Amino acid sequence: MKIAINCIFCQPKGGGIKEYIVNLTNHIALCDQDNTYILYVLEDQLEFAKKLLPQRFQIKVVPFKSDFLSVVKRSLFSQRFWTKEEKTERFDIFHSPFFHAPKMKKAKLILTVHDLRLYRYPQTYNPLRYMFLKRAVKDAISRADHIISISEFTKQEMVELCGVSPEKITVIYEAVNRNAFSEKQLENYVLPKEYTELGQGRILFSLGHIEPRKNYPRLIEAFKKLKEKEENQDLKLVIAGKKYVDYINTIRLMEETPDVVYLDFIPRELLLWLYKNATLFVFPSTYEGFGFPPLEAASMGTISAVSNVSSIPEVCGDCAFYFNPYDVDNMAATIEDALNNAEERQKKEKLLETQLNKTSWEQNAADTIKLYQTI
Repeated sequence: MKIAINCIFCQPKGGGIKEYIVNLTNHIALCDQDNTYILYVLEDQLEFAKKLLPQRFQIKVVPFKSDFLSVVKRSLFSQRFWTKEEKTERFDIFHSPFFHAPKMKKAKLILTVHDLRLYRYPQTYNPLRYMFLKRAVKDAISRADHIISISEFTKQEMVELCGVSPEKITVIYEAVNRNAFSEKQLENYVLPKEYTELGQGRILFSLGHIEPRKNYPRLIEAFKKLKEKEENQDLKLVIAGKKYVDYINTIRLMEETPDVVYLDFIPRELLLWLYKNATLFVFPSTYEGFGFPPLEAASMGTISAVSNVSSIPEVCGDCAFYFNPYDVDNMAATIEDALNNAEERQKKEKLLETQLNKTSWEQNAADTIKLYQTI
């Protein structure tokens, strides 16, 4: 069987989809010796992709680049390329790890859906992109022979919002790359001088793009309540994440609030250091298709206080403290309990490995290959 996987998001700014592509393809390469794979990448990202994708798979170039103008061209004119490619390569399955899916004449189309933020948070897209995606997503989901959902939550979102039959969706969980999020990665790391203040006092750490669904304003208000108490004067709230959309007021609030540190984009070693050295990781997001950061923190040995909505309870299980992300008082009280309740902290810490071991990229790859064979 010949399987094509669309890897055009294997690029520096590919975000979570890039991580999915890299982990999935490399683990498929380790356990599938029977099928033939073709991985498609953008022409200006070929050298970058070769360093991350499995070398034993064939890698072919899609004749478009990653700049904005090429993205528009690709959206409008790529169908001609895929029609020709299907005829030339005669692949049996085309797997798109994201919403964009070309029309296939004979090959079975499998789509991976990470979330339906498009429907829940349309304001996080510019109007032109939103109008395009609204049509393209609905079309791709309806044409797919089968859909992979990364969580039960996202599966139910598709059933509710898109009218997809549950039988058409298979849940295959993503996982944390334990080698990448490991204390071993910090063996020779020295905290740079410009971040020396981070090593003083207790850290509440939060990670994610600066956008409405990440819910940072309520987190900052909860932090202010914590700081009203004498015993919490050593606390710092460190927020790391790129400015994404509707971020101006949030950035202003950070700047106006004492002991809130905003770091924007940070090097990977500093990210790992923060995960490891934070007293508590806090994840106040109101919407996540999966939500990796609490598991990444867990892989570094740090417990979390998280929202009790969307996919987050499904992902974190019993190893986290939960709060209502819309209730600042409840958020503050939960964070304080997570900081000071030694008995509960110890219970949660013992459950970190148990929760992490519930998912793995080895299992993800095995389940995906099984789905290829079934389809």
